[in-house]
Amino acid sequence: MTAPTLAMLPYCLLPVACMSPPERSHNAAIDGLRALAVLAVVLFHTNAAWLPGGFTGVDLFFVVSGFVISQSLASRTHASLGALLLDFYRRRVLRLLPALLVMLMATFVLSALFIPRAWRNEQFDQTGWAALVGFSNIVLAGQQDDYFSPGAELNPFLHTWTLGVEEQFYLVFPLLFFVWLRGRERWPWSRWLLPVLTVLSLAWAAWQAKTAPAAAFYLLPARFWELAAGALLYQWMRTRVPAQRGDAVAGAGLVLLVAGVVIAPQLAMPVPGVLATVAGTLLLLASVSSPGTSPIGRALGCTPLAYLGRLSYSLYLWHWPLLVLLRWTYGLHGAALWLYPLLLLAVSAASYHFIERPLRSAAPLLRLAPAKVLAMALPVVALCGAGAWATVEYHEQISLSVTRDGYAWQARRFPAWRPLEPVSAPALEGRRLFVVGDSHAAAYRTLTSMVARQTGMEVRQQDRGGCSFVNLLRASPANCQGFIEDALSTIESEARPGDIVLLAALRMPELRGFDWQQQDAQQIYQQLLAERTPAHAQAAGDEADRVLGRLQKLGVHVVVDAPLPLFKAGAYRCSDWFNRRNPACAGGLGMPRADLEMLRVPQMALLAELAARYPALTVWDPLPLLCGPQTCSAVEDGEPLFFDNDHLSGHGNRVLLPSFRQTLIDIASDKPV
Repeated sequence: MTAPTLAMLPYCLLPVACMSPPERSHNAAIDGLRALAVLAVVLFHTNAAWLPGGFTGVDLFFVVSGFVISQSLASRTHASLGALLLDFYRRRVLRLLPALLVMLMATFVLSALFIPRAWRNEQFDQTGWAALVGFSNIVLAGQQDDYFSPGAELNPFLHTWTLGVEEQFYLVFPLLFFVWLRGRERWPWSRWLLPVLTVLSLAWAAWQAKTAPAAAFYLLPARFWELAAGALLYQWMRTRVPAQRGDAVAGAGLVLLVAGVVIAPQLAMPVPGVLATVAGTLLLLASVSSPGTSPIGRALGCTPLAYLGRLSYSLYLWHWPLLVLLRWTYGLHGAALWLYPLLLLAVSAASYHFIERPLRSAAPLLRLAPAKVLAMALPVVALCGAGAWATVEYHEQISLSVTRDGYAWQARRFPAWRPLEPVSAPALEGRRLFVVGDSHAAAYRTLTSMVARQTGMEVRQQDRGGCSFVNLLRASPANCQGFIEDALSTIESEARPGDIVLLAALRMPELRGFDWQQQDAQQIYQQLLAERTPAHAQAAGDEADRVLGRLQKLGVHVVVDAPLPLFKAGAYRCSDWFNRRNPACAGGLGMPRADLEMLRVPQMALLAELAARYPALTVWDPLPLLCGPQTCSAVEDGEPLFFDNDHLSGHGNRVLLPSFRQTLIDIASDKPV
């Protein structure tokens, strides 16, 4: 059963039938439902294998919120529209904002202390800033990672998307409810307004789940129907008297709730994935909100569950940042896994008893005019925004991570204010160096900017993450073809004979995502080599021919970097006292050189073939400069050669600078490289 069909059910299927509005008194069983919701979400987020459908707890929250908010609005029956809206928003601000702001500011500070800065941090920062004003769901919908992707579990603000959905719902729902409250007897259309919008939202969610899954998951239009379902249930119950089938309804609701947890992981989200959860929640709400108590209602209202339900907002606020901080530091294993629930309960209880309750019921604030309370909230949010910005802007000054040394770790353009010895290279002066490729081209920025400063070259950079040129493994992804064509067209229109093009890319199979403690390394290597099928090899060769053929016609020199070392763990995640024991670091920051040489044999063979066919091509091999005779290390003598698993650090760039500069000089001087 879903909200759109609620109004068409026979009276006998719900424990209600004429003129008995649900009471506004506190309902412990509803607290119990909130407790079930937050426990399901926490279990899922801690380890998805424990409760694969636990994410449906969020949908349970949505339905309960729609019901409870309707109760709250209905208690102001005789207020004017302006008074109702101002009072409603004052209560929402006092109820939600203080605990949210404390969590956000604490998370910004703790993130600055313990989370090393990487390209993903910009996404995290954007999410956190948007959460201050209730729009984090919109920001997340526009990012590359979806809710279930591996990278999402490292964003400490990811969970705020649900608050964004609810806060945006609050912008439109009070007006809709007011129209129903005042006009249902005079204007027949007012009774159908919310059901029609609910049906439209449900249909939109079903369509968007297939065409734009991220938007369907995160944005209000595809989630409106879930909150509206709870509101429709309240409207139904307000105009009906109790029936006597609460036990059966509660039992059916519980069965549907369990079924929703089981089947949701196999279905598109949110429709049809959460239909069973929404229907089950509606039935349970109908049962526990009617006079009398069923055994299930009594169980839901028991003291431990009811208390967890009262803590549910704070539990939800804090469960995710604490999990993410553990993932970035010690890891979710051993003692941390057992201490986590105790820490979460303690922090959440403190948030509830010392922030939520006191401010929600603060007499001075309740005596103030609602508009004044809302006006007071604006500078507080602005001040928190400024504080959040400061933690990001000055992270190098406050971070506890060794990666705060941006000069050593970050592959940035060489600062103009830093002195740099010029190099006599008249053959290079005035030439252009085009650097194109994926994120590994961006990781050469220190190197290329220093070469430009020293030799008088002009650098033109075009890079896009995941979009490689001549990766030697397989054809580039279809969604990168437009970028590749644009970059080649730019070179064709701007390059002059004698200019140099550096094609940079990840040209090794990635070592992320394997359990290096449980799986045999040599078996993994053979699996990775086998993934480069003859068809992939042919596609990689064909793409290289197309690119190199076009560039050679221009009279430019082409430099391709041979496959660089890569590692099982990321140096930036595994170089601090607080993260070295993280399971993500189990693979270590060193690799046997022989293993890396083996992994790049097919690529080196293809490079040799290409170099023989294209005189304009020069292969530059940094691996010997980055590795010892036996071992390649991401960090050497305390200095990082690599930032993460496969991207060079700033220091690594400077190690390679003399070799790369000499390669360019030799190319421009027509010397053999």
